[in-house]
Amino acid sequence: MRKTKIVVPVLPTTVAEVQEINVEKYRKADIIEWRADFLGDIESILQAAPFIFEKFKDFSLLFTVRTANEGGNISISKKDYVTLLKKVAKFDPDYMDIEYFSYRKALPQLLEFKEKIVLSYHNFFESPTDLTARMMKMQKEETGFVKVAIMAQRECDVLDLLQITRDFTMEYGPKFIGIAMGELGKISRVAGGLTGSVWTFAALDEDEGSAPGQLTLSQMLDVLDALEN
Repeated sequence: MRKTKIVVPVLPTTVAEVQEINVEKYRKADIIEWRADFLGDIESILQAAPFIFEKFKDFSLLFTVRTANEGGNISISKKDYVTLLKKVAKFDPDYMDIEYFSYRKALPQLLEFKEKIVLSYHNFFESPTDLTARMMKMQKEETGFVKVAIMAQRECDVLDLLQITRDFTMEYGPKFIGIAMGELGKISRVAGGLTGSVWTFAALDEDEGSAPGQLTLSQMLDVLDALEN
């Protein structure tokens, strides 16, 4: 039985595109990630939310608004960030991504959703030398999940990420998601059975990826079925 859950992003840029989504294409995904930031502004996100949650009512859904601070498509104040998350929480998403180092001071206002929170850190430029310390700070918040995604510039960046993910999983349990982005990092996306990383992210098609180095859903299913079954 496959251990690693596959998360597939959906990336509509308008409310009209939301209404045109064919959910049948996503049936083999374990979790759908709604990358709401592709809509560009809070008003559009809130307009689209009822349609997204209705369309994907039979799926586990991760709500993500990736901000410009961490490689996303929207800039938003702490106050508006909290307000948006609380409004979307009323639709009862299974999981909610929160950018820890960008909005750490807002976290206490969102702890009512503690078990749903995927506390995240994304670095699209490098693998920081303090990655272990960052993960430790995030782990101490005791949210449902902790996710780190770094840009692999060298082979050792990937190996370090794999080892750190494994170490934290062994110490604190299966709640960590470790990803090395880019071509070098592809191996990290299929190594969950080894490292304990509980989720991996895959694009529905080659032109619908949300981060560098993502495999397609079809490719990911083939690889994980071979490695984990």
